[in-house]
Amino acid sequence: MKKIVLLISIPFIAIVIALLVLVLVVNPNQFKPLIKEQVEQQTGRQLTMDGDISWRFFPSIGFSIGNMALSNPTGFATANLVKFDNANIDINVLPLFDHEINIGLITLDGAAFTLHTLKSGVTNLDGIGPKKETSVSENKTEIKNENVTTSDDSNAEAATTAPEINGWTVSLEGIALTNASALIQDDKAGTKTQLSNMNIKLSQFSPGEWTHLTFNLKADLGQQKIALKGETDLNIAKTLDTASLKETELVVSYADKTNKFDDITLTIDKFNFDEWSTLELMAAGKANDMTVDSKSTFELNVPKALDIIKIRKFISTNNVIGDALPNKDVTAIIGFNSSFDVTKSLLQVTDLTLSAVDTQFDGKASVELKDIPKVRFELHSPSIDVDALLATLPSSENTVVDNKQTNTSNVKKSTPVKEIEPDLSALKGLDVAGKITIDRFKANNAKMQNVQSQFSVNRGVLNLSKFHSNLYDGSIDMTAKLDARKSIPVYSMKNTIKGVKVAPLLIDVMGESLVEGTGNITINVSGKSLKPTALKQNVKGKIAINFADGAVNGINVPLMIRTTYAKVKGEKIKGSDEAEKTDFSALTASFLLENGNATTNNIRMVSPLLRIHGEGSAQYVNETANMLIETSIVGSLKGQGGKSIDDLKDVTIPIRITGSWANPKYKLEFGDVMQQKAKKELDRGIEKLEAKYGDKIKDEKVKDAANKLLKGLFN
Repeated sequence: MKKIVLLISIPFIAIVIALLVLVLVVNPNQFKPLIKEQVEQQTGRQLTMDGDISWRFFPSIGFSIGNMALSNPTGFATANLVKFDNANIDINVLPLFDHEINIGLITLDGAAFTLHTLKSGVTNLDGIGPKKETSVSENKTEIKNENVTTSDDSNAEAATTAPEINGWTVSLEGIALTNASALIQDDKAGTKTQLSNMNIKLSQFSPGEWTHLTFNLKADLGQQKIALKGETDLNIAKTLDTASLKETELVVSYADKTNKFDDITLTIDKFNFDEWSTLELMAAGKANDMTVDSKSTFELNVPKALDIIKIRKFISTNNVIGDALPNKDVTAIIGFNSSFDVTKSLLQVTDLTLSAVDTQFDGKASVELKDIPKVRFELHSPSIDVDALLATLPSSENTVVDNKQTNTSNVKKSTPVKEIEPDLSALKGLDVAGKITIDRFKANNAKMQNVQSQFSVNRGVLNLSKFHSNLYDGSIDMTAKLDARKSIPVYSMKNTIKGVKVAPLLIDVMGESLVEGTGNITINVSGKSLKPTALKQNVKGKIAINFADGAVNGINVPLMIRTTYAKVKGEKIKGSDEAEKTDFSALTASFLLENGNATTNNIRMVSPLLRIHGEGSAQYVNETANMLIETSIVGSLKGQGGKSIDDLKDVTIPIRITGSWANPKYKLEFGDVMQQKAKKELDRGIEKLEAKYGDKIKDEKVKDAANKLLKGLFN
């Protein structure tokens, strides 16, 4: 029995003796200067290692290293770029006796990383890299290399795979990073992000061979919560200057108060510098009470020089479902090719296509990254129907429960709302310029063709340098400017409408036509403030109209004159089926806008029967009018039907227009008409007397008596 126990104990005794010999023969602290020297040589930063490197025998044989830190230059948020609470290194024992360090799994626990960008744009990663050797060392290296003869490339590769340090060869089987954290601070952008619970594991690693990498992390950013996990196969070249990926998958979840995405997945089939890779991005979740399902595929090319990164065949299909959307369901498809010039910070997008809700766009764009990004674009659409789009939007219906709720609603509606200037501060951070062309455009049932617009927004100034469109057999041209650099914005606009068929335009927009004919309109206005009331009160400028071969609908001036004249004469009034409109061959006017009031003194309308002159004002704050239209009959009114009243020829007939714009009132002031007619008859009588009695009747006393008689009749 004792022999059996002794035989069984021999292996354990041998292991214990081997471990004792290992501890006595191999002092791990002899590697500290080597580790520091190599790290500092390769990074240019100081490595701090607190305490001794000690042997660890459980759960596996290896080394334990206490706190380690790699320094930051002065002036950054933390003293260290990275530090570790503890590091455990598994070692294969037997190779040590042959001066071979075969490292198993390296576990780095409690790592803390810092990525800090100063306001100047300098980061704590700048300058990391191997130190340049002195000229003396370079010469020694050259001499040494001259005395070394390499038999073939395989020997060189073997030397790289198992580097030799002071007679020791080193290899690594894997790395694990646990309970790590990271601080990402950007003073230039004014942001700070704290990441925690970071874990990374790298399987057996050897330069030039594939290894498997897995990682995950969680981040609590206050309002935002992020979780990330991923895996990939990684191959770092033996020269350590390039890397390849394959079978890569990255899964992200994101949540805040209004958004929740449990599955955002990015997959990469393979990645090599200077080669095209295929990527797929999928996202599903909720955003602002809307369900989002997105899928994008594209090809990516990253050059080893990292100068121009290219994307081609980008196609993204995005389905969004929500009550506030057209038909509660919208699918938008985006496609483009692009390139990003890293040296110039210039993104260029070509072959851009966008389709959604029966609307398509194509074009190109560019973005130059500066303090204020410089955005330029050109877009084209074959057709846009705003009315059709609005028709698909959900309508809001308010249900009245009882009289109390109705009364409350009325009180709320009657309570004046304080007007404030719209917040246009976002315009100050924009440098955008572009062109938009639309073949066919419809809005508020008005139809336009060949719409061309060109505008820019530059640091708070919006400039519409061109707007042109064909409109109802005519055209419209407009320029405008909005300056929002101050608290109260100022604006100006010039608009020219030429040869537009007014009736079909007004019928399409308003459902009725107040005016017919071919219209020319010029508008030149400016003002300040965009508050609704102030906008009306402060606008000033001039509007001029010139209509030809048309009619004013809603009033038949000849019929009004005949009817009123018949009443005055006591004649019987017959019914009439004449249209309520007044024909004209020309209608012109100009309006001066100031202090919420449009005034004019040159309304002029010409027709074969009438000559009309008008003046007055229209208050566009409360939308009321007070206009006096003076009409002179120059032809027989039989031309528009009815009994002739040629005896009013050459008499000025005033028509007063008052009331609201929506419901104007017309009043013919016929007392003045009869006074004019009586005066003309009296003048004709005096002329006859003059012809009969000569100068005797020209006595001023006779004329004064006649005038007094005339005034007595009408006052």
